[in-house]
Amino acid sequence: MTTDHEAIRHQVTSVSHHIDAKRWDELRALYADEVVTDYTSLFGGSPQRQAPDALIATWQAVLARVTTQHLLGPITVELAGDTAHARCHVRAMHVAPAAASGEAWEVLGHYRFELARAPNGFRITGMTLETLHQTGNRKLLEEVA
Repeated sequence: MTTDHEAIRHQVTSVSHHIDAKRWDELRALYADEVVTDYTSLFGGSPQRQAPDALIATWQAVLARVTTQHLLGPITVELAGDTAHARCHVRAMHVAPAAASGEAWEVLGHYRFELARAPNGFRITGMTLETLHQTGNRKLLEEVA
C-alpha cells in the first residue's frame, strides 16, 4: 500500500480516537473547511453540509455526559488522484449511567468517508453512517442532554 493509503486510514481511525477521548481541537484538524455528514440511517432527517466547527460543537454538546467507544475496521481505501473514499465497519458503544431508560446504546454499521488532498494532507469532506442494527436505549442521547 502507498503512503497515501496509510495516511487516509490514519485520518479515519483518528476520528474515533479523538471523539472517544473528547479531543475536539485534534478532531477539527482532520476535516476540510466544509463537511457533509449523513446520519439519516440513524436519526432520519437529511444530510447536513456545515463547517466542521459546527459539527464538532454538536458532538461536544451531545456527548458531554456520554462515554463512547467507536471500534472501526478494517478500513478499505480507494484513491483517485486527489480524492479518496474509505469504508469500514463501525461498532459504537455509548454509555451514560444517568439515562432513565438504560445506560447503554450500541450502534452497528458501516462508515463511508470522502477525503480530499489538502496542502497539509488528506482532509475529510464527507461522512456517511449506514446503520445496520441498534441495541439498548435508543433515547440515551436525549435523556442525558
